[in-house]
Amino acid sequence: MESLLFAKRMPKDARQKLLYVALRLFTEKGFKETSILEMVEAARVSKTTFYNFFRSKEELLVQLFERLVDEVLDEVRKAAEQQEKVAYKAFSGIRRYIELCTDRVTVAQLLLVASVGVSEEVELVRRKAHRRFADLIYSIVRDVLSGTVSESDLKVVAQAMVGAINEVVIQNVITSKQEVDLDRLARMLNRIVVGSFSSLLVKHPSN
Repeated sequence: MESLLFAKRMPKDARQKLLYVALRLFTEKGFKETSILEMVEAARVSKTTFYNFFRSKEELLVQLFERLVDEVLDEVRKAAEQQEKVAYKAFSGIRRYIELCTDRVTVAQLLLVASVGVSEEVELVRRKAHRRFADLIYSIVRDVLSGTVSESDLKVVAQAMVGAINEVVIQNVITSKQEVDLDRLARMLNRIVVGSFSSLLVKHPSN
């Protein structure tokens, strides 16, 4: 299956065409401002073809969201897997995420900002994406900290880290007009991630 995130030309498959043009139109015009008619005309397919794949524009957005999340997290995972040490894994994964959001800022804006509140189905996909990102962070530190820290604590911290990373992306990449220093942002976030997980190892004195 061809990548949507890195696609530079129209796919041949009808469903992929619709996803491709939807991504382009949603990021250029906005989700609410884009009509189904515009999408089918841009994809050079019929409305019947559209409804063979999607019940509505909202369902198309849900499937587009899921596809993009798959691709982004796969890139983050591959970047992390190239490193051996946990701290380097976290840094590489975070840096790759920020890099993708910077290079595809309109896509990041769609995923993290513009699609908020579109529908309950989209919100469910957003929460699922948050959990999957958290699970990826958890998997990076699990082998090092499991047995010394409870899995539930690790998962809570991983969830918090995803929220922090996305907020930094929104404030420093999506809404900021200043040039992004990828390494600086990644190092700062990595220190926060490593520090947060390391703090779980600190034994608090009993009262």
